[in-house]
Amino acid sequence: MLELSQINEILNETPLFAGCAPASLAAIAQAAKVRDYAKGEVIYNAGDQALEMYVLILGLVSFKTKSGEGHLHVETLMKRHMVFGWAALIPEHPRRLGSATCMDASKVLTINGDTIMAILAEHPQSGFVVMKRLCSMIASTFTDKK
Repeated sequence: MLELSQINEILNETPLFAGCAPASLAAIAQAAKVRDYAKGEVIYNAGDQALEMYVLILGLVSFKTKSGEGHLHVETLMKRHMVFGWAALIPEHPRRLGSATCMDASKVLTINGDTIMAILAEHPQSGFVVMKRLCSMIASTFTDKK
């Protein structure tokens, strides 16, 4: 089990949330839940409602969309912490465009998208930073990488 201070540190090392105001990070950390997934377990499928977003702590997650497949691999708690399932931060919760399946036993933070958005509304400076980064993440997802 991770302590709140460890979750806060993970969020601060996650590109989407890095450098946000300490009060913002603390509130998001408080809302986060740590979840373990078994090898082969599906985190979400294409077409599912996007209610939660995720931060990979440990493991290997395969993402499959109509446009291809990619992998995130994090070996230790303190390495890069990748965000996926960001559609939960889009108003009115669009459906998932792809699926996320654990290729190895994995540990993730799950955070409700509405909760994050409410926290960011209370902390507009952090909210601006996060939404600007989210826009970049979305753009890079749909940019043709030749």
